[in-house]
Amino acid sequence: MLRIVLLAVLLSVSGMAEVSSLDAFRSKLMTSAVSMYFSSKGYGKVENVTVDTTKRTLNFILLPEGETQKLTIAIGYYHTEVIDKEDTLVLQKIQTNRIWLTRFFADHMEGGIKVPLGVASKGFGGLLLNL
Repeated sequence: MLRIVLLAVLLSVSGMAEVSSLDAFRSKLMTSAVSMYFSSKGYGKVENVTVDTTKRTLNFILLPEGETQKLTIAIGYYHTEVIDKEDTLVLQKIQTNRIWLTRFFADHMEGGIKVPLGVASKGFGGLLLNL
């Protein structure tokens, strides 16, 4: 019920003509979630995140912990799921500028990378990303 109220407030405040503002908000939410996830896991620092909310794709640069060369990551598809009662961003169809790593993702991570949205979205990530 609270999510429905939040949705009504968001739509009434922004108006349907403000779709680009909602897209900007979604992009910021995903940028925050991905940056916090990769940083908190010790994988490295995320830079230059670009999100296409229509195609549900995202791209970013990762400076891997302990390395000097940047890693380019392209997410071919993302969606949200509720996993263990928590909104989760699922990153799939992962390609990188390192062939071996792209093959690893294809061979061993069919389910994708699961990024919890709780901290970044205050519990409304799935709702906001799926509007």
